[in-house]
Amino acid sequence: MQALIDIVLPAVALLGAIIVVMLYLYLVKGWFRRSIVPTAFDSPSKLRNIKKLADAGKYSAAIALAYRTFEQMCGAKIRSERLSSETAREYVERVLKMLPLDSAAVENFAGFYEEARFSRHDIDRATYEAAIRIFTDLYPKIEGSQISTPV
Repeated sequence: MQALIDIVLPAVALLGAIIVVMLYLYLVKGWFRRSIVPTAFDSPSKLRNIKKLADAGKYSAAIALAYRTFEQMCGAKIRSERLSSETAREYVERVLKMLPLDSAAVENFAGFYEEARFSRHDIDRATYEAAIRIFTDLYPKIEGSQISTPV
């Protein structure tokens, strides 16, 4: 019995150590993961859907869809979408390091998104229009911008 314990205990400890190292490499270092490949998206249909939501009075959903479209456009441009571990603000900070966009406008747009997505009150048309005005200003700048290397 003691011989069995002398063999099994070190084997279990070694296996546990290997599992801990593999989890560290996967979760912290990002090894063994597939790279995130931005998927193509149809921006004209997204713009139509944003307008349809607004026409139906669903301003929160329209702002959220506009912001998600903004994220997808930026992700396609910098070839890196928002990670599941990133907040919207963290992603905006990363995008602003790589794309020459007006940081104040992007921060305001992210604020409108956060209000639309997480607040409990209804979003009014004026707030929607302000958010969409920022989005329509950012849209051509994203399309025409060149990626800068982060410092």
